[in-house]
Amino acid sequence: MVIVLALAFSLSAIVTIYTLFRSGDTQVPNVVGRSQTEAQKLAEQAGLRVKIQMRNDASVPANSVIETRPGANSSVKKDSVLTIVVSSGPQTKSQGMRVSGPWFAVSSRDGNSGRTPQRSFENQKPQT
Repeated sequence: MVIVLALAFSLSAIVTIYTLFRSGDTQVPNVVGRSQTEAQKLAEQAGLRVKIQMRNDASVPANSVIETRPGANSSVKKDSVLTIVVSSGPQTKSQGMRVSGPWFAVSSRDGNSGRTPQRSFENQKPQT
């Protein structure tokens, strides 16, 4: 009988200690498909700090959540950072990568400067 009571007391103590240390945790809400504003509000209500990352995605409407990092239903410490990836819609031509603009500045020895059109390499074949 004493052994059973000792085991019950020990188990109770372990559960209590575990619960106390886990009380600083929260669960990442499932916000995929929701609007950025709604997702941010839900994350902050769960005790998380929010970082927004935008990404082009043709299959997800603009301003809708694509994913979160860490993922939904993960157990995390309160006040941790939750990255919410939000769709900015499909990529448009003007959003393509551009290494430099269509013009570059030139300057002569006499100090005059001007703008000269950038040279195009579209119709040139690579040297072999």
